[in-house]
Amino acid sequence: MCVNKMNVIMVHGGVETSCAPDYIKTLKDSALAGYSALGRGPLDAAEEAVRVLEDCPLFNAGYGSVLNRDGEVEMDASVMEGSTGKFGAVAAICRVDHPVSVARRVLEDTPHVLLAGIGATKFARSKGFPKINCISPDMLEAWQKATEAMSRGLLPKASLFTGLTEEKGLVSCDTVGCVVSHAGHTAAASSTGGSFLKLPGRIGDTPSLGGGIFASGRCAVVCTGLGEAFMETLTAAYVDSLLALGLHPREAAKKAIIRLNEKRGSPGGILVADSQNRYGAAHNTKSFPVVVIYQGRLVEDFSPSRITGHI
Repeated sequence: MCVNKMNVIMVHGGVETSCAPDYIKTLKDSALAGYSALGRGPLDAAEEAVRVLEDCPLFNAGYGSVLNRDGEVEMDASVMEGSTGKFGAVAAICRVDHPVSVARRVLEDTPHVLLAGIGATKFARSKGFPKINCISPDMLEAWQKATEAMSRGLLPKASLFTGLTEEKGLVSCDTVGCVVSHAGHTAAASSTGGSFLKLPGRIGDTPSLGGGIFASGRCAVVCTGLGEAFMETLTAAYVDSLLALGLHPREAAKKAIIRLNEKRGSPGGILVADSQNRYGAAHNTKSFPVVVIYQGRLVEDFSPSRITGHI
């Protein structure tokens, strides 16, 4: 395959996610899958990268997503193409293995930008997506322990993002996402199971245009963390506005995290890649694993900027 070497692919596994070898290996596999699809276009690359993470139960997306209070998996996903401004998303979709691909079909096959709930699930079936059980054994066990604790009036000792404790090496993870820049064009994709024990029907920032995802002729942005905070502050769109003022993606990501902290005191992480093949990432959490492919090669020493301070 011959691909223009001027490209960037960034993928993340969520804030507070382990940087253990199996997590990093899957993120590298995700980025490489995106690079393999780059010849078809940046949106294809972003979608393929996220599909890999949706298949892996280590991440809170697709199979292995967190359960809501009723013990069900409801997922959100979105894709956006910077050159056209086209956006497609699904929210509170159930029993599909690749919500990000359903979001892509919303973009391409409907006059709408967002389908939710049973309507999104029916649309997926009409497009040939089979009925899949997305509940992994670990997530079911976590939900059972948490609901049992709550029945005794106790707060569950588990991650908001996944419901997992650090027992047996299980650690928290959150929304997954990818940004791509290729030959001057950008794209973004994101997918999540949402927050652990959320109210049924709760929708986070992943399908929120300008909140958790954005792409334009300038850049592509994906966010992860407490979705409500990103939605209320339109953080992804804010990052784009900073690049319009001339900031480097790295500085824009840092400034956006500082702003998020000031306005909402919220944990979060941000990826940014611009049309000039510059890139950056920032977070204010314990960990935020990110893998980067730059000009066709894995960047082995990349580390997102960590913003310290009270949250």
